[in-house]
Amino acid sequence: MTEEVRTQRALASGTFEARLSAVCDAFTAGFSVPDAGLVPVMWEGHVVGRTLPDWAARVGALPGAMYSGTELALPLELEPFGRLMREAGLSQGWRDELLDLRAMTRPDAPPEGKPLLRLERALFRPIGAGTSAVQITARLRAPSDERDPVFLMAKRSQKKLVGPGLWDGLAAGMIGAGETPLNAAGREAMEEAGLENLEALHPEDLGFYWASRPIRHGWLHEASHSFCVTLPEGFTPRPLDGEVECFEVCSAEKALERIVEGKMMKEAAMAMLLTLRKHF
Repeated sequence: MTEEVRTQRALASGTFEARLSAVCDAFTAGFSVPDAGLVPVMWEGHVVGRTLPDWAARVGALPGAMYSGTELALPLELEPFGRLMREAGLSQGWRDELLDLRAMTRPDAPPEGKPLLRLERALFRPIGAGTSAVQITARLRAPSDERDPVFLMAKRSQKKLVGPGLWDGLAAGMIGAGETPLNAAGREAMEEAGLENLEALHPEDLGFYWASRPIRHGWLHEASHSFCVTLPEGFTPRPLDGEVECFEVCSAEKALERIVEGKMMKEAAMAMLLTLRKHF
């Protein structure tokens, strides 16, 4: 049974609480897919990624890399090699933004230990390297019931490379090199919604969840850290970086419908489900 069928059946059954529980179960079951058959990507004796064989072959064909059919070895000098990948069309939206590259000691868990080096974010998906991100759900106040419009959601710009026109929570984004999850959440909340000093609002840390699945530009391995914040009275969101088309206040029921209908980014949907379970 597909994720879409599971969630459609879940939405059609019982009270809101029962539907929420069913959607959570169905969504979690389809959130990650097994990454058996992926090719380990090596750098300086460390597994730094796991990617699809066709991506391993394409990257391995570049000067300095070596693909044996069972393992892809990257050259020592990754920065110039990354630019070769860019010139060959093997990068995802180059931004001159750096992320921490860490060793992936287990295929079903986030990378661990100190960063090995900092690398352009556009190179992580093609080699299946692990990334970390933040998701922020926001509410105006504690909801009175599931029909109470209190959750503030952001619609992604149509210009976004990934998920154009889909819904997020208040803000979302990658954790940059050297950042903590809370640092990154505060930066994204400011950039995407104009919310200053997130930390002073004491956002609730709902933990993280691990995603693993194929995407257009390789393989996604990502730990998404989820925060929920109650917005200050009178707050008006302002999209400062051009990545948000508009904001809308909606109810828990409406948010659940968007998740089931596939109108939310998967990671944002998971963060919203965690938030809804805390309140219902």
